[in-house]
Amino acid sequence: LAVSARTGEGLGEVPAQTFRLLQIVRIYTKTPGMEPSFEEPVVLERGSTILEVAASIHKDFRHHLKYARIWGQGKYNGQRVERDYLVQDGDVVELHI
Repeated sequence: LAVSARTGEGLGEVPAQTFRLLQIVRIYTKTPGMEPSFEEPVVLERGSTILEVAASIHKDFRHHLKYARIWGQGKYNGQRVERDYLVQDGDVVELHI
């Protein structure tokens, strides 16, 4: 990625390219019946599953997770998904234990 410290040319592309190269996704969580919190996302590797989201929140969630509901681009709002569902950047996840 070519950038110029002198003119600032190309600097606007640095954040997006860095994010792309890191191969990460940001997942937001919500409690059933509440609004999602967009303050602190769960950050995982691209290709992570709902089960990995649950484990990143609390190790016991991995063993007790029944299913999750998900909101995001290209999904039905509140769509029920299983433990092996691959999350996408910006998804909102509601875990059901």
